[in-house]
Order: sequence, then structure tokens, then C-alpha cells
Amino acid sequence: MEEEIEELRRLHQFYLYRDYKTGEIAKYLKVSKRTIQRWLKGKNRPNIKKLRKIRKYLEKKREL
Repeated sequence: MEEEIEELRRLHQFYLYRDYKTGEIAKYLKVSKRTIQRWLKGKNRPNIKKLRKIRKYLEKKREL
């Protein structure tokens, strides 16, 4: 689980430098921006289903 969180952080950092908005993924996952921020700060953790969905979404965005 910790590896998935770290992967999320790396992907998120990649998109922050490419005008990526945290709100986009929050909307896609149907969670608040605050929830995403808590995940990135390690205060809470997404479940494995959400992590897989995040990975799929971010990998798809990277291909564009």
C-alpha cells in the first residue's frame, strides 16, 4: 500500500508541473480535493480500488 501512495505522489508531482489540477482527479474519483490532499500528505489512505483507478487515470493522462 505504501508503494502505491508513493507512486501516486510521483505521478501527482509530474502533473503539477504540467498544469495538472488536483480537482480533475477528485472529480473523476467523486471525492473532494481535500480528500486527495489528505492522501498525498499521508493523513489518510485511499483503498486499493481507488488507487487502481487513480493509476489508470494518471497513466492515461500521461499518454496525451
